[in-house]
Amino acid sequence: MDWELLVGLLLTPCIFLVCGFLWSKYPPKKINYFYGYRTRRSMSHQEIWDYANSLGAFMFIRLGFALATISLILYFAFPDNAMMVMLFSTLIGIGVGMYWCETKLNSKFDKNGNPK
Repeated sequence: MDWELLVGLLLTPCIFLVCGFLWSKYPPKKINYFYGYRTRRSMSHQEIWDYANSLGAFMFIRLGFALATISLILYFAFPDNAMMVMLFSTLIGIGVGMYWCETKLNSKFDKNGNPK
């Protein structure tokens, strides 16, 4: 087995897990352009920012575990195409995670940033 491939496949999920755990332990306190879940909606009000960043950390942790599972399956089942499938899995996971987070924000807050 190619151990370099396994390390390469598990690197991205590990980064997501570490960032997610750090993000949940040290969430950004104030709205900023450098750190946190930064979308137009999440940066509109402090209450939305706080909620979005708690969701973002949870999303990163879930995505990290999901990608780690996918990586291990790919490593053993399809080693020749594992990196390409992992790349697309990561992109799809980020897109689905952002959609989930924005849907949660829309269900909890109105357009003016007031809780529903």
